[in-house]
Amino acid sequence: MSARHGVRPSGLRLWTKLAAFAVVGVVAMHAVHLAVGNRVAIRALERDQAQLGGGVARLVAGEAADPILLHDNVTLSEIVVRAAAIPSVAYCFIVRDGAVLASSFRGSTPAALLDVRDPSKSGPLVIVDAAGRFLDLEEPILRGDAGHVRLGIDMALLQTTRREIALPLGLVALAVVLAGVIAAVVVGRSVVRPIEELVAVADRFDLTSDPTPVRPRGGPELATLAERFNRMMRRLRSAYEEQERAQQKAMTTERLAALGSLVAGVAHEVNNPLAGLKNCVHALRLGDTDAATRAEYLDLMDEGLDRIRDVVRRLLEFGRPRPLEPVRVSPRDLADDVRRLVGSVLRGRRIDLETACDAEADGVAVSADPRQIGQALLNLVLNAAYVTPDGGRITVRVRRRPGRAGIAVIDAGPGIPEGIRDRILDPFFSTKPEGEGTGLGLSVTRAIVDSHHGELEFECPPDGGTSATIWLPEAKEGAARQAS
Repeated sequence: MSARHGVRPSGLRLWTKLAAFAVVGVVAMHAVHLAVGNRVAIRALERDQAQLGGGVARLVAGEAADPILLHDNVTLSEIVVRAAAIPSVAYCFIVRDGAVLASSFRGSTPAALLDVRDPSKSGPLVIVDAAGRFLDLEEPILRGDAGHVRLGIDMALLQTTRREIALPLGLVALAVVLAGVIAAVVVGRSVVRPIEELVAVADRFDLTSDPTPVRPRGGPELATLAERFNRMMRRLRSAYEEQERAQQKAMTTERLAALGSLVAGVAHEVNNPLAGLKNCVHALRLGDTDAATRAEYLDLMDEGLDRIRDVVRRLLEFGRPRPLEPVRVSPRDLADDVRRLVGSVLRGRRIDLETACDAEADGVAVSADPRQIGQALLNLVLNAAYVTPDGGRITVRVRRRPGRAGIAVIDAGPGIPEGIRDRILDPFFSTKPEGEGTGLGLSVTRAIVDSHHGELEFECPPDGGTSATIWLPEAKEGAARQAS
């Protein structure tokens, strides 16, 4: 049967996956780094702003104590306006018992700003409105008896600082991402290229030719992998050569065993024309024959010698090992050849060997080596003859299915026991008594069929008998020369 080459799976290349993994990892790492760094920086700035605002509020509270006690509203207003003029201070006002004593706002102080604070809480408070974000601070004047200073710190500086921090961090992250992609591509391809070379050599590897070694490259692990791969190819090649030698030896052994089975029939085929030759020679020695009779005797002698020559030629062709030489040949001719070769053996047991051809298989041709397929068919016929009772029948039938033609050997024996059906193709397995079989017949037959990219199929009908079929690929038009 023909070998099936593996199909390379589709999808992303390994170096692409490595690059994508590096990008995702770097982006995730720097995203976390950016978020954490930005958060830490902003909190530090918030603390600095709160400390700055707290210092200003305490200063205002200290300066406002006397003007409040003296009811000096002019001085009090100057103090809060001066405080509001400090950079990053958005507003400043003084309240006592819910009333605004002085404010930096032009006009009235927003009521929402007055009510935003819970009297029970005095810590920093972030206020968000349409104008922006503010950090609202409160400082008591004379422990709160004279009122409280409310001071607002504009947090726009924090947002600007955040953007200023994020920009360089983002550029650094982008640079690291690009560097990671380049590094991943370089490293990935340095890893993948040696592996791709291994795959390419494996795809080209042919057991029938010397393997092409892989050049070790890459890191120590990849170089070691390449060296082990080269060793594996050499071992496979050696194992294949050893298997071929063993297979040829087995085929020779089985061929000789089959020749032994043919000896009786060959003797019969040769003895008949020899007896005719001897009779003709005896008649010619008497000298009382006319010219016409002598010519007839000579024709009979020539015919007998041709028969002997044909028998010897078929035996020599069968017994001589040859390399595989596929030609375009008719399965019907192969069936007729094996019938002529083994028919004399079966006649001694009164076994009728007949050939038949299904209608759809008429005229079909296959690509095969006639000698090797002839040996395979002979093995099947001899096995069938062994289990067929005297006076029985063996049929060699030509069949067809899409793309293949089959030659089936059908016997009338008891069939193959179910317990040994999985073992009949094993080398040296035989159901014959010791000394009557080598156990190589079916194994050699399968090897021959496999070398033709064919199939060997067995069927065991419930009513007995066995059908062993050799399926061979149909020959393409003009693909091979005709068998001689």
